[in-house]
Amino acid sequence: MREHWHLECRDGYRWNYVRCESCRLIRLQLDPDSAARERASYADDYYGGGFSKFDGAIQTLREVSAGRRARELNRFFPQPGRVVDIGCGEGLFLESMKNLGWTVEGCEIGKKAADRAEERLSQPIHRGQFETLPRKKQPWDVVMLWHVLEHVENPELLLQGVAADVSDNGLMVIGIPNAASWQASLFGPHWFHLDPPRHLYSLRLEHLRSLAERAGWEVTDVRHFSLEYNPYGWAQSFLNSLGWRRDAMYETLKRNDRLVEGKMALRLLAWMLLGPAIVPAVLEALVRRGGTINVYLRKRKK
Repeated sequence: MREHWHLECRDGYRWNYVRCESCRLIRLQLDPDSAARERASYADDYYGGGFSKFDGAIQTLREVSAGRRARELNRFFPQPGRVVDIGCGEGLFLESMKNLGWTVEGCEIGKKAADRAEERLSQPIHRGQFETLPRKKQPWDVVMLWHVLEHVENPELLLQGVAADVSDNGLMVIGIPNAASWQASLFGPHWFHLDPPRHLYSLRLEHLRSLAERAGWEVTDVRHFSLEYNPYGWAQSFLNSLGWRRDAMYETLKRNDRLVEGKMALRLLAWMLLGPAIVPAVLEALVRRGGTINVYLRKRKK
């Protein structure tokens, strides 16, 4: 059985998702003419209306979270190595890794984000898909796919391509929305992490594990709590379910004020909701049903 969701979004388009009621996979149904999705997906306003994607405390939280991920990954290795961040955004994670002595490389399809990353890192960023990234003679030791896999039309092909260029002891970290989460189950088509039309899929851990194993990876650890993502998922999904313009609070926090009305009320609501939203985010994580999951993988030994 399949459940169909029809979403009206601020871009003026209507997007259709299908959820399989047995396996819980959520998939965006693409129109044969994908030009509308291309126009709506990665316009400049997706990356925020200021000098960074967000402002104030939200941006600080993202920077702190990126630094924590970098320090944790650094502890897996006796000395700094080579890291590639696929879909590096504005380069927060790569900046933290570079400060720890790592050789960093990033690729990003968004011009605005790539511009920010190059300024932050003082080095070029590859502008385009991973498949067009020039290969180096030395393999990567760490691959970061931070909330990127759900944007990709063929996730398994990407995982296979990454595996071919990673050292034997290489580590990959994947962050994805969790289709088996409490948030997804409770809010359904109002779930913030659907993010139409950019997210083509929402996977369960079982889906990702199967894709990864076929591509030559094995899952070594799974984290179900993210302070950066999960409380906000509860807050914005709740507002969406009340009939507010979809993801309006998100656009306001990105300073895309021209896209929404009542920006001051939305900013106030954000700070009123985000604190209490930590409670369900912690509870869903305790039962391993987090709104997003962070998955650590090692290249499988032959």
